[in-house]
Amino acid sequence: MKIQWRTLIFFTPLLLLTGCNDDETVEVEVPVEVPVVVNPEHEMLTDPFLQLPTPSTVNVVWFTNFEGSEHELSFGSSSTSEITTTKLNRMMEDTSSSLGDINYDALTYRDVYRHEATATGLVQGERVDYFVTSTDEDGFEFKSNSFTLAPAPAEGQALKILLTSDLQSKKNVVANYQKVVETVGVPDAVLFAGDFVNVPDRASEWFDQVKEDSPAFFPALQGHYQAYVPGFPYNGGEILQHAPLFGTIGNHEVMGRYTPEKEGYSLNGSFNDPQPAWYAEVAYDQVAETVNPDGDESIKAQWIADNSHNQQSFLDIFSFPDDGPSGEDYYAASFGDVFIISMNVSRIWRSWSVSGTSKTKFVESIDTLDSPSEWGFGEFLFERFDAQSDQYAWLQGVMETDAFKEAKYKVVMAHQGVFGLGDNTVPVLAQPVMQVVTTDENQNETITEYTFPIAPETWTSEVAPLLGTAEEIRYQYPLAQDVWLNDIEPLLIENDVDLVHIGHSHLWNRAEVEGLNYLESSNVGNSYGAYYIDSTGSYTADVRASYSDFWEDVNSAAPRWDIENYPPNGDPQDRVMSFPTLFSPMSMENESYPNLPFVTSNNLSVFSVLDTQSGSVKSYVFDPSDLNSEVILFDEFLLD
Repeated sequence: MKIQWRTLIFFTPLLLLTGCNDDETVEVEVPVEVPVVVNPEHEMLTDPFLQLPTPSTVNVVWFTNFEGSEHELSFGSSSTSEITTTKLNRMMEDTSSSLGDINYDALTYRDVYRHEATATGLVQGERVDYFVTSTDEDGFEFKSNSFTLAPAPAEGQALKILLTSDLQSKKNVVANYQKVVETVGVPDAVLFAGDFVNVPDRASEWFDQVKEDSPAFFPALQGHYQAYVPGFPYNGGEILQHAPLFGTIGNHEVMGRYTPEKEGYSLNGSFNDPQPAWYAEVAYDQVAETVNPDGDESIKAQWIADNSHNQQSFLDIFSFPDDGPSGEDYYAASFGDVFIISMNVSRIWRSWSVSGTSKTKFVESIDTLDSPSEWGFGEFLFERFDAQSDQYAWLQGVMETDAFKEAKYKVVMAHQGVFGLGDNTVPVLAQPVMQVVTTDENQNETITEYTFPIAPETWTSEVAPLLGTAEEIRYQYPLAQDVWLNDIEPLLIENDVDLVHIGHSHLWNRAEVEGLNYLESSNVGNSYGAYYIDSTGSYTADVRASYSDFWEDVNSAAPRWDIENYPPNGDPQDRVMSFPTLFSPMSMENESYPNLPFVTSNNLSVFSVLDTQSGSVKSYVFDPSDLNSEVILFDEFLLD
């Protein structure tokens, strides 16, 4: 039981002599300390962590499961009680949550409160100690340990920046982040290229999931995993308490339709149930008179968000710059010699099957062809980034700023599938082309095509009338319409971007295109395979998909999908993969493997660090199953 002593005022009569008159007495109030017993249900859900560094400030954020009566940040010889406290309104658990002895029989909202303060008057290059306190409604004070903070570094300050992604409660991530600290020390910043957790509205995946080999986000990156799984050989890394995090939106930061009032609603179900915002506008027009008879624009916007997709919980948890057209969805920031651009490049993941029994990346279920409210709309992009989009115009504008042009290192983060050997680089990042397939009385097939996004008036006047006779809804992703290759890559090369840091496929590989370096260093916890033709025949995992029926169709006499658009191996746009400069870690996986340009392993773990002093990106590998495993540098390349 936790007990603290509090000074409370009680009326305690005492006889006090005054002057020379023995008969004169006065009753006074004497402070008496009494114990305050903590509410056992109250706790700090995280240590404090750092956000939004500027040359003289940095924000400190922490979470509790109580609102509290007062909160304070103490740093150096200063302190502040100017704290912004907000309640996260979509933090939930359900029957699929894992919290040890706590079970949830139904969807349950959890109390999660976010506290944010700003440390001011800081000096670049100087670290100061800090801690935070939160006092609950009963007067009990919770106090964090002491950590260190600093403002954004000055130009020329040597930095080590962790390049990571795809934590997702995977088995090796706790070891990975612990080894980062043991090998290179606490990094100066973390660039996290998406997929922080699996289901972003599930509170326990962020804070306190109790499941062997399935750590929550903050315990892994704050070094507290053993508090939840005692006896586990690794505790994670004490990183976020000292290093600001810059993140980017991946597909696992996005929830689907938010309809908790519907029977059977679940967190996993919602995550897998997004629809495009443009189709939600179509659906809204059909119900507008009922749900919004006064035509309130805010009600309309919320309805469309709730009936398409959102990253609300992710953005509620973190603080990123919000000076772009979409707030914090994509942003830019300077950090010492590094100019960071975080793009929103993500799409829903769906399975490969073309059997028509379910909604997949290539087809809709045959049973729902006339019910688009039940569709998946293939692997649609959550946010546009093509040359006609707001994000592209914003990106162009950022690259015209002096801060970008004068930066020594220019780094872009983008989560998904822009290059590489992973399963998720196919199909390429093209807008889906929807094919509505109908046949006439002579069984002649007609295919009518519409490229996403489809304007509401086009859907209403052209698409909807076809659905009653549709026999199949297919999705194509033409290789020639790869938005990243056509629009983004040339822009980055033209503006001398040094590095594109991505995630998503859970492996390590890299490439260089006209001075632009690509790096995916997401084999931190597990991997889903690399699809590469090994000329020696030793590495044979060269079938990209988990469903064979798609490849059977592609290789059939009358394919519905052209293999030219869906390369089964290698980078789909023929980028040449770079080989590790020191040795191939895949030889640790299998000694018969030759030198291979990737790491894909469920046994090994990889992390990468940008060293601004040397201008190099260094990648390390180790075997988490061996507690004495040496962490080995296997690749190093320079940013020009």
